Amino acid sequence: MPVSWSPYIGQGLLYIAALMAGITVLSPQYKRLLYGATAIISLGAFAWLVFAHLTSDFSFVNVVLHSHTQKPWLYKLSGVWGNHEGSMLLWLLLMLGVGGTAFRRLPQGLSFIAYVALAILLFMIFACNPFTAVLVPPLEGRDLNPLLQDPLLAIHPPVLYLGMVSSLVPVVLMSLHETDKRWLLWTRFSWAFLGIGIMLGSFWAYYELGWGGWWFWDPVENAALVPWLLQTASFHSYYLARQGRLSLGVVKWLSFAVFASCLLGLFIIRSGLVTSVHSFAVGPERGIFLLLVCGVVLFPLGRRLLSLHTNSPSLKQQGINLITALKLGIFLLCFSAFTIAFGTLYPLLLQVFDIQLTVGAPYFNATVVPIMLPTLALMALQPWMTVSGIDKQASLSPLLIATMAVLILGYKFNQTRLLLLLSYGASVWLISSLLLGIKAQRWSWRKAPMLLAHLGVGVAVLGMVLCLAFEEEKLIALKPGQSIEMQGRNFSLASISGIKAENYMGQTAFFTLNQKTVLMPQKRFYWTQGIIHQETSIYSSGLNHYYVSMGDHYQDDAWGFRFAYKPWINLMWLGFVAIGLAGLMSLGRSKE
Repeated sequence: MPVSWSPYIGQGLLYIAALMAGITVLSPQYKRLLYGATAIISLGAFAWLVFAHLTSDFSFVNVVLHSHTQKPWLYKLSGVWGNHEGSMLLWLLLMLGVGGTAFRRLPQGLSFIAYVALAILLFMIFACNPFTAVLVPPLEGRDLNPLLQDPLLAIHPPVLYLGMVSSLVPVVLMSLHETDKRWLLWTRFSWAFLGIGIMLGSFWAYYELGWGGWWFWDPVENAALVPWLLQTASFHSYYLARQGRLSLGVVKWLSFAVFASCLLGLFIIRSGLVTSVHSFAVGPERGIFLLLVCGVVLFPLGRRLLSLHTNSPSLKQQGINLITALKLGIFLLCFSAFTIAFGTLYPLLLQVFDIQLTVGAPYFNATVVPIMLPTLALMALQPWMTVSGIDKQASLSPLLIATMAVLILGYKFNQTRLLLLLSYGASVWLISSLLLGIKAQRWSWRKAPMLLAHLGVGVAVLGMVLCLAFEEEKLIALKPGQSIEMQGRNFSLASISGIKAENYMGQTAFFTLNQKTVLMPQKRFYWTQGIIHQETSIYSSGLNHYYVSMGDHYQDDAWGFRFAYKPWINLMWLGFVAIGLAGLMSLGRSKE
């Protein structure tokens, strides 16, 4: 069998890109030209890997392990970054694109981005090469994990990666004494895409993993949430520093912490040290190499920041006012990020001493939620605060509304869970405060992104709380012709029929409501991997969801089903969308 040279072409492109990145770092001239060459060659390498996946070129180990001739083309494409090696190449390409856009007029910035690119390229060449060749190509590949064969997974990773790689720009700008509107623009850009990426991932988990949860406190979810929280604190601290109310050093180190947490998240995801549906099974040597890359990147950046002189705040504020509230909010955001990071990393540190410990949702719910409740309270007070104080009389009305809402939920609906009641009260307080504030004051359009983001937080928390308070679940076995009643709605199992697609076969159940098919859960067998996978079905009615997944086949043609009623859940998704839109809107404001 003739040897295929395709993988070696890709390897050659990586070597040339690494060479060009090194020259960009060392050369005192032509940095834009050299950087552009590095980016174009890296784009060529990525395009070569995409072509290999789309054409099912099994001379690549990467294609053999993550593709199949019968897989739909969309999942062949998303399979490029649905694995360790390909995702690193996408990360590199996005970073080069963001860096080239941000620093096209700052050669020093291009030099540092090229330095980071060189570190990542060397990591790929020596530890996770996407162009490793197969000596004897097989006739067929192993296919991609069925959980990842979803349209949203073609979008979620690139969006999240874009938010992560763009977090490098603000810290490099800070190291170059560039703290103008460009810093704010790229900080908000990173924050917006991190948030949208988290939202997309949460929605994917909600409908794909089969039990209706939207947040699992998974180590990889936490690895994305921590930099988002820190980035939130970062641009709020910039507002204070610009007013001379906070040292620029706080902003500087928050920017550094955001990028460091993104690199740490990269290490967690790809080290193989955590068990997650998101993580990749890799050898420990890759984790060590990646940890070395993190150190090589962060050390010179941190050293540069240490050498910078930063101003001290010119004014000391006392009492309750907007400045003290912002400072307290920044502290709470950082503390919550630290709490999440500690709970995520602590079990990994114990593994060094051969101690196995799992930190799950109870820890995070018991620690993070109480920290975030005061944050919501500060957001609720914000419309009534100025730098000189707080309008105590005007701020009482939304607090009274929230108190009444909590009493109604507690007594009329017999809800006694303290954290749930406090979260409900905080969300109602925030929403009513913002709406009354808009009515009472003349808000400018400049504040629209902030108002929309804060309102989105309140609405999202309200949806979460109401869903947790009133959700219902039933496990039942049904035959065709039988029905189940949930919340006054009667869902009838009309029929069950076989299905066959390019790379799987299975059964689809058809549920009707008022003679109309509204739910079609599936149970699939991916014959390419020998894996059984459930596809849930969701019927949206107003702000509520009816959620069903298909279980095992029993005797007498009966099938097991899991029904769940998710009341008010669409409030949460609407809140998330509002936060994402606010982030995108803020990008326009950053240019003003």
